[in-house]
Amino acid sequence: MSEPVTYQPAPQPQAPQESTGKKIAKGIGAALLWRLVIGGIVLVIALGFGAYKYFSGNITAKTPAVGECITEAKTEADIDDVTAVACTDSKAHDKVVGVVSGKSESYFKMTENPCTAYPDAESAYFFGKKNSGTILCLAPNK
Repeated sequence: MSEPVTYQPAPQPQAPQESTGKKIAKGIGAALLWRLVIGGIVLVIALGFGAYKYFSGNITAKTPAVGECITEAKTEADIDDVTAVACTDSKAHDKVVGVVSGKSESYFKMTENPCTAYPDAESAYFFGKKNSGTILCLAPNK
């Protein structure tokens, strides 16, 4: 008697194996993609905040022109919250009668009246950097 014949299935073609280098490159590419996406989101948020401050009339983003009115700052810390508003607005407290640019905060504090060139001015606000800021010369909005 002879031995039984067993048949083995034909070998199946195998998918080519991805090299280690390609796997690493895909991992680096995915990490870089995520960093770019997160960086883009942060950039959009920062630009949105800047645009909001600019278009909301905040004086630290956009200096009001002579003749425009602004809201009141009750304390020195409130200067960043002062906004330009229409002079007919009930929140309009002062009218800008002069703008002095490029002055330091120490000049503002040491000078008795930094708005001598504007006789209508009764008060002033300083904002900006300590070495170079802007002084708004203000008169009450009547």
